[in-house]
Amino acid sequence: MNLFKIYKHFVVIYLKGKMAYHCALLFELIANTILIGIYFAGFMVIFHNFDGIAGWSANEVLFMFTTSWLSYSLSCFFFWSPMKDMGELVRTGKFDLYLTRPINPLLYMVLQQFQYTFIPRLAFSVGFWLYSMNKLSIEWTAASLGLYALNMISAFVIFSSITIFTGTISFWTIKSEEIVSLLTNNNYGLKNYTDYPLPIYSKGMQAILTFVVPYAFTGYYPVALLLGKNLDKPLLAFAAPVIALIAGSASCIFWKLGLKHYGSAGA
Repeated sequence: MNLFKIYKHFVVIYLKGKMAYHCALLFELIANTILIGIYFAGFMVIFHNFDGIAGWSANEVLFMFTTSWLSYSLSCFFFWSPMKDMGELVRTGKFDLYLTRPINPLLYMVLQQFQYTFIPRLAFSVGFWLYSMNKLSIEWTAASLGLYALNMISAFVIFSSITIFTGTISFWTIKSEEIVSLLTNNNYGLKNYTDYPLPIYSKGMQAILTFVVPYAFTGYYPVALLLGKNLDKPLLAFAAPVIALIAGSASCIFWKLGLKHYGSAGA
């Protein structure tokens, strides 16, 4: 509860700071709404010309990638901005300020910001997620609902872990913005590959998305299991919680190693 109160306090301060720049916040939200709207419009155009892709109907694909987007958007609220800015903090030595606070530096970085630009992405995701789920008429059971919820939580952990890992690289490379964008940006990064069924990609890319950067567990495998799709390796459909545990542990260890390696770079 104390953390919630602290976060609420920081969010209010953060938004007041943004509102000081006239209509900047509103224009950012409008721009992001248009950008995400165009993305979904492009999706509709693709499936207007094709009945399906790799054995998946338009609504099945829509349900799959909005499942992934929901976890991704929530993760970005907390971790996208802090990890994107890590390089600048390390380069200027401003990261020293986080080390002098009586709170875990990563937690403090998360609490003091609010990535409101992901609100349109989350809103579109919820809307199209509900729409596609209704079109598919999925028969939910206690077991399938519980497993789906667990996989959503696992996806959140996986996305967060990858983002933390990429930001932590800044402790060694100073600049990591490009790496963060390459792996986590949904517009042109590797994250973009999670929006469509895994079988449409080459075997090499499938292996990367499953065993190297495990984005396949944030949407494809959990939804394939729920929809009764045939999988070459069915056990992978149940592996998201295990992958999340591994990814979360690895990112925490890597972050701690980065903290030990850090030396102030400020002038």
